[in-house]
Amino acid sequence: MAGAEIIGAAIGVLLLILVGYLLIGSALTTAEVVTSAQKDITVQNEARLQTVFAISGIYSTSLKVLTVYIVNSGSETIGDFNHMDVYVTPSGGSPVYHSFTGTGSGVAGSSWSNTGISPDNIHTGMLDPDETMVVTITGFESPEFLSPPIAVSVSTATGVTRFAYVSYVS
Repeated sequence: MAGAEIIGAAIGVLLLILVGYLLIGSALTTAEVVTSAQKDITVQNEARLQTVFAISGIYSTSLKVLTVYIVNSGSETIGDFNHMDVYVTPSGGSPVYHSFTGTGSGVAGSSWSNTGISPDNIHTGMLDPDETMVVTITGFESPEFLSPPIAVSVSTATGVTRFAYVSYVS
């Protein structure tokens, strides 16, 4: 019987070591996940703080097309156009969401497209600091939709939003 007690004690100690190993391992894994999440949030907040842009001009180039000039005056490159939001609010109306269609001319429906970035020297196809992007917004129901006053709101993927209120469209 003395041998059974020693074997039982050895198994108990082994189980305590195993449970301790699992607890310490899970605590270390949890700490690593929390640290990684904090790092990701810090990077995202830093990108948000460095994202600064302005709507420098809004023009109506035809009866149903609106052209908006966006200047990146911050130190963060803006390049995730798929996650940018563009809203146009007509005089006395509700905001209308315009989805991103890509680079080039816009397509039918409420959409916006990047029709050019200048000077596009560093990251081709991305809005780097001190560059200007020409945005073409299409899909307006009627020419009266573009009669002033018009409000244009642009939000980047980092959550920075700029709003321009135009009382005259040339």
